[in-house]
Amino acid sequence: MTTNLAAPQVIGIDLGGTAIKLGRFDQAGQCLQSLTVPTPQPPQPAVVLDAIVAAIAQLDPQNQCSAIGLGTPGPADAAGRVARVAINLGWKDVPLADWLEAKTGKPTVLANDANCAGLGEAWLGAGRQFQDLILLTLGTGVGGAVVMNGKLFVGRHGTAGELGLITLDLQGNPCNSGNRGSLEQHVSVQAIRRRTGLEPEQLGQLAAAGNEEAIAFWHTYGCELAAGLASLIYMLTPAAVIIGGGISASFEWFYPSLLAELEIRVLASSREGLQILPAELGNQAGMVGAAKLAWELVDGLTLDVSAAGEVQGLGADDLTGLAMSSPTPESLAEFLAAELQRVRLAYRMATEMAQYKAGFLARASHEVRSPLNGVIGLQQLILSDLCDSPEEEREFVKQSNQSALKMLALLDEVIAISKAEHGTSKLEIQPLQLLEVLEVVQQMTQMPAQNRNLRLQIDRPDPSIYVLADPRCLKQLLVSLVGTAIAQMDDGSIHLSTHLDLATKQVHLWLEDTRPIEAWQEPVHLLSQPDQTLSFTTSLVSNAAAKRYQAADRLSPGLSLLASQALLDLMGGQLKLLAVAANPVSAAPVAVGAYPEPAKLSRLQCSLPLAQDD
Repeated sequence: MTTNLAAPQVIGIDLGGTAIKLGRFDQAGQCLQSLTVPTPQPPQPAVVLDAIVAAIAQLDPQNQCSAIGLGTPGPADAAGRVARVAINLGWKDVPLADWLEAKTGKPTVLANDANCAGLGEAWLGAGRQFQDLILLTLGTGVGGAVVMNGKLFVGRHGTAGELGLITLDLQGNPCNSGNRGSLEQHVSVQAIRRRTGLEPEQLGQLAAAGNEEAIAFWHTYGCELAAGLASLIYMLTPAAVIIGGGISASFEWFYPSLLAELEIRVLASSREGLQILPAELGNQAGMVGAAKLAWELVDGLTLDVSAAGEVQGLGADDLTGLAMSSPTPESLAEFLAAELQRVRLAYRMATEMAQYKAGFLARASHEVRSPLNGVIGLQQLILSDLCDSPEEEREFVKQSNQSALKMLALLDEVIAISKAEHGTSKLEIQPLQLLEVLEVVQQMTQMPAQNRNLRLQIDRPDPSIYVLADPRCLKQLLVSLVGTAIAQMDDGSIHLSTHLDLATKQVHLWLEDTRPIEAWQEPVHLLSQPDQTLSFTTSLVSNAAAKRYQAADRLSPGLSLLASQALLDLMGGQLKLLAVAANPVSAAPVAVGAYPEPAKLSRLQCSLPLAQDD
């Protein structure tokens, strides 16, 4: 077989009590190479781990596989990291995924082997045409898997899908789970042996030879299996039920009674279009499903880093290639550290915009109440015939119309906020007209400033000034900085002005307010130590600062500045806090409507590259 060594691949592993089956799979599910090795006896976890690692090295000598999926003979935790119980191995709470990742450097995920078999049948077997299905594996025990919307359902603890343990007989035979009369005690190989003294294969051969007792047995068997399936179908209404395991070799003998009994026990509305099918992948289903788990893990890692990478300008294709290229542990660590920085930035940006929107909507809702009450009151006067004349009624209608227009204006502002997308798309650095950007900032911050009785002035720059920036990010950070100043002030003025610096080919935006410079000292401290925000710590600021901002309705000024600084850095700009000396009182008169120069100013300077030289 000719294999493209550059094509992405994963490894699927079916860990059993006596054998370990491994396969190397491409994205289409084709098994490029398989290998079976004996399970070490006794199956001590460390010894089994070494056997798996050695088999992986033999199966993937070129180290081209990107991830590992592994089915364990028992439930795994919901995160797919720990083999919680494996009775036939004598294991309990074995962190096999962590161990394998440490040994191989490949991302690893675990799942119950029956769940893997169900996922394998759903991917490439009898269930490949269905998004919702149930798999029952009829063997020594009875395992099961539930696939919903094309995804394996494992429940909140990772132990869902133990379909063989549902109860059929309240006082029936006990099983290892502690239950009595479970489905497993009626339709497993052990149950067949207990009732007939024969193996399922023998009963199938006898039925094929026309033995009436064997044929009668399979008829009863199908009815009992249907009684268990009826409850599952009512709960899950799957499109298909796949029957696997060794007993499925006799599917043709119990299928007629199974179908007939289901038609009696299950309402037509709950079984409409339902298909009962034998499994197709045989004992390879677990290995195939484990490979599917590995591909889902790779896809999830690619999606996770794409959201952050696109903030930096990396495309999903770039990241997919990186994820598939089997990097060394050192390069993977460097990559993940960089992605962690970008993810945290995206999180801060999204959190800040969400809090800003929430505060804006709360204030806007309060503002809308006044004209709405006016409209309702005026309409009540008219409907109650309390107008003295038609002229007065028309006046009331006019006032109601004005109130409605005011509401529309406020709602337009709310809609503008709702359309402010943030932090999810890659940066699109392009020439932007600064005038247009500042008009949006004015629209989004004017009302919050008025509600706090603050004077906000945003100067209109020359329309010919263009800067290089991402439109969403630039609007976001300017709105954030102005909003932070508004939230921290009880009175005074805020001024945003534009200053062209042709020598450095930059545009400086000065955000000035009437607070003293000390108001930004905690943010300045954070800005001088940006690396602290990237360490694995639960605290970004000191305990005193945390208490100071604990009751605040928005992010601290320091965190707001950190996000803004990071955004500006990504766009080739800078954020600085400049000290402005007190100005002497000027004898020159101040024009009406002009922005008065205060005695003290705190000034933030946002510097952006010019898009043109003139």
